[in-house]
Amino acid sequence: MKSTKMKLAISFVLFVVLASSGSTTFAQLYSESFDDGLAMNRWTANAGVGFADTGGIFPKAIDTNFDRLPFPVDGVNDDFSGFAFDYSTVGIPSAPNSTGGTTTGLKLQADLFSDAMGGVSASPNGLNLTGDYSVKFDSWANTIGPFPIGGGGSTNFTTFGILTAGTFSQTNYSSDGLHFSYSGEGESSLDYRAHSVEDQDQSGYTVDSSPNVTFHAGVQNVPGSENGVPGIGVPLYNDAVGTGRTVPQAQIDLFAGISDQTGVINGGTAGFQWNEVEIRKVGKIVDWFVNGIKLVTVDITPFADQVGGGNISFGHTDFNNTSSTELGAMDLLFSLVDNIEVTALTAMDDADFDEDGDVDGKDFISWQRGFGINDGSAQLADGDATGDGNVNGDDLVVWQGQYGTPLSVNAAAVPEPTTWASLAVAAMLASVWFSPRRAFASHRA
Repeated sequence: MKSTKMKLAISFVLFVVLASSGSTTFAQLYSESFDDGLAMNRWTANAGVGFADTGGIFPKAIDTNFDRLPFPVDGVNDDFSGFAFDYSTVGIPSAPNSTGGTTTGLKLQADLFSDAMGGVSASPNGLNLTGDYSVKFDSWANTIGPFPIGGGGSTNFTTFGILTAGTFSQTNYSSDGLHFSYSGEGESSLDYRAHSVEDQDQSGYTVDSSPNVTFHAGVQNVPGSENGVPGIGVPLYNDAVGTGRTVPQAQIDLFAGISDQTGVINGGTAGFQWNEVEIRKVGKIVDWFVNGIKLVTVDITPFADQVGGGNISFGHTDFNNTSSTELGAMDLLFSLVDNIEVTALTAMDDADFDEDGDVDGKDFISWQRGFGINDGSAQLADGDATGDGNVNGDDLVVWQGQYGTPLSVNAAAVPEPTTWASLAVAAMLASVWFSPRRAFASHRA
């Protein structure tokens, strides 16, 4: 009878929590949609840090000028950023996280004229993130056709990173933090890359030479085209970005006669679609996700060089020392960023008690079985989501906030006031059924 009463009480607690809590909120640290057209007043672009081929002796920094306004024609200042670019003008649909179908975002381009390795990156002014956090945004990589091989000079990279001061260009040979990148058409020797203040050569980290970096696909490139046939891709990258994709018909039509944008791009290639990208920092571990798939993990513990700061960066870079001579290069070689959101994370909050990669009813059963352990000995498998060694109402709140999500979304949920009130009422009612030893522990302030 006592066991039955306890189960009924726990079920009642769960019912009250789920029925009256409403939506769960998250601690938002920063956001930018670019929709008001004024982001250029809130952001700084750092660009032009490039390197010329000097006969293999040593690369020489060049191209240090930068233009915010439409392209110059002097053949030197060839890096460009548009902080209020209407990407519908180049046949690109609204990003998935835009509100009301808006099409304004950040446009980035580099090496349009100067035949120089280099790039451009942009960061919000004064942002200094600390602790654990997640950076999510919509990313689009665009390049020139025809496909799958692409036009001359089509292999450019979209970049995004963290741990920068926000005053330093994040590109090949140039980083004061940690950034990741992918190519648009899959014709590079390394289509997925990671660079940092610790490793600033052209290739950056590689599968074989970087023990503190894991490329979860086991490789960094996707098979390129062969005899005009698109590459088949690599399983993990295919899962992340798909296969068999073509350029949006609107872009094909807009640039007909200027650039041939027809054909199918290589499998496992990130270009020509909106990708939902996340960079997650928890302690000394940084993970890069694309469309919910974890691609790269970097352990920054062994970094000997100090990172620049707590800012974020978004950019575009060319790893080759030749500019494209294609007619449509100025219009079609670019990266887009939209709908940036940074939220706080709590490393200890994890309700995936059975560690199967999601949070569901089976995890609630684990919590139910472990409920009442209050001597600090509880483990994750017992239902301890907060890592405090106890299994109580705090852990149920974490489970509720993460219910139905994959493991990659375990952000620190901050219950709304109604949730706390409901839990308090439920806990008092539940205490009628339990002995004091089994009652809910009070919530931390």
